[in-house]
Amino acid sequence: MRRLSLLALACLIGGVALLAYGASVGQGQVYLVFIVPVFTGSGPIPFAGIALIMLGFVLGFLSLARIPLAAEGPAPPAEPSPTASAPPTAPAKRFGGVVFLGPFPVVFGSDKTMSKYMLVLAVAMTVLLLAFFFLVLVKPGSVP
Repeated sequence: MRRLSLLALACLIGGVALLAYGASVGQGQVYLVFIVPVFTGSGPIPFAGIALIMLGFVLGFLSLARIPLAAEGPAPPAEPSPTASAPPTAPAKRFGGVVFLGPFPVVFGSDKTMSKYMLVLAVAMTVLLLAFFFLVLVKPGSVP
């Protein structure tokens, strides 16, 4: 690992440690809002912890920005030989997906057709999740 990456990791760990120390001495409180931890503080220790975490994020992004995206440039085209035939071309790869951010589906795809398929899948999954919630988790008589 490079020095910048190690420094970013050290800042993140130090910031979390300062936040934990601040909460233990009564300068801060930790809440869980939905699934996101929220920290509130009122002293210099929690402020330093948040500052170290932000510095760790910035240093981490900077260390990732220094990584080259392509190791090599494009290869020069080879001259075709008279006896070699052109290799068969592979069909283009298609992809798509659904990501649920809470109850909201986010659909993506490589083309319109895949996006439509993923939208149908997202609607079906949402209906199944709602049915599971209302039929299994909410038992009759448990709601006043």
